[in-house]
Amino acid sequence: MLNLYAHLLNAILMAVLLIEVMRRVAPAFRLVDLPDMRKQHEGAVPLCGGLAIFGAFMVTAFGFDGQYGVPWYMATGIGMLVVTGAIDDRLGLRAGTRLLIQLVASLLLVLPGATLSLNLGSVGELPVLLPPVLGGMLAVVFLVGSVNAINMLDGLDGLAGASVAAALFWLALIAAHVNDTVTMLQALVLLAATIGFLMFNMRHPWRAKASVFLGDAGSAMLGAFLAYFVIRLSTDSGVAFVSALWLLVIPITDTLSLILRRIAARRSPFSPDRMHLHHLLVDHGMPHVQATGLMASASSVCGAVGYFGIVFGAPDVLMALGLAIPITAHITIVAVLTGSDRASKTQTSGSASFAGRETPPLMGGGQ
Repeated sequence: MLNLYAHLLNAILMAVLLIEVMRRVAPAFRLVDLPDMRKQHEGAVPLCGGLAIFGAFMVTAFGFDGQYGVPWYMATGIGMLVVTGAIDDRLGLRAGTRLLIQLVASLLLVLPGATLSLNLGSVGELPVLLPPVLGGMLAVVFLVGSVNAINMLDGLDGLAGASVAAALFWLALIAAHVNDTVTMLQALVLLAATIGFLMFNMRHPWRAKASVFLGDAGSAMLGAFLAYFVIRLSTDSGVAFVSALWLLVIPITDTLSLILRRIAARRSPFSPDRMHLHHLLVDHGMPHVQATGLMASASSVCGAVGYFGIVFGAPDVLMALGLAIPITAHITIVAVLTGSDRASKTQTSGSASFAGRETPPLMGGGQ
């Protein structure tokens, strides 16, 4: 049996070592994130966290026994997303280009290694299995959606990393419960590498702000890994997809909600703004640390619901219907926060008009 603790320690230490090296050379390659109207951090922050996590995971994976090794299509598909993300961090890519590469990488992850008979769950005693074509289509959509969901979640120090770490913890326990040792090992090693990154990214009494960011390379990688693990559990290990979906319900809901609100406002779904739930919480006065803790805790609680539902055999229909609870809670909170914003703007506009001090918007565009 493999030495699990040695692998986990190796992943943490390797992530820390790689970050210490990369953050010193990142400015020379202009792999840094600069503040702007939307990004309200201080100074140039190295975008090397995701590269370090991926490097730590792959180096550790070289020490796995043959049966636990990382398959070529997994390393290639995830690696493609990491490289694309790094290029996007450095040069910036069009949304269409990123989406096309995400689709290709998702196909590479899904087609070679999975049976693609996706287990949605059971209705009574009758299992609902999608045929390979439909299962493959759903798997690709889910992978691309997860990549973008984690990318959009990466807006506060420690938020994306902590949320993914919580999901990986529960996912590893689910894999252990169904005796999927390969998925359990890979999820735990990725969790260990992510913990190494959080030492530099999470705010705590010894760190007032993040010294490195995930970057698009990191958020794409973590989103793809999570979706890939969920798909593998729902195809090869018989875990109901609707139950495993609890691991990602918070970031997916936030992403879909944001896209729909942008479309309703006649804007591109990929246009940047500060309308994410975490941004709304901070802009309404909640400290960064509390906002991060609240949303990461919500992700952890949802992951726990998925795990215990699987362990205790909760009906899949109940698990599916239960997803309405976090979705409704998210919609309600966003509606309250955006509603108060509109009321404040209306009141301010009315006061300015009454006082006869109307002025044209700055920058001429009012964007």
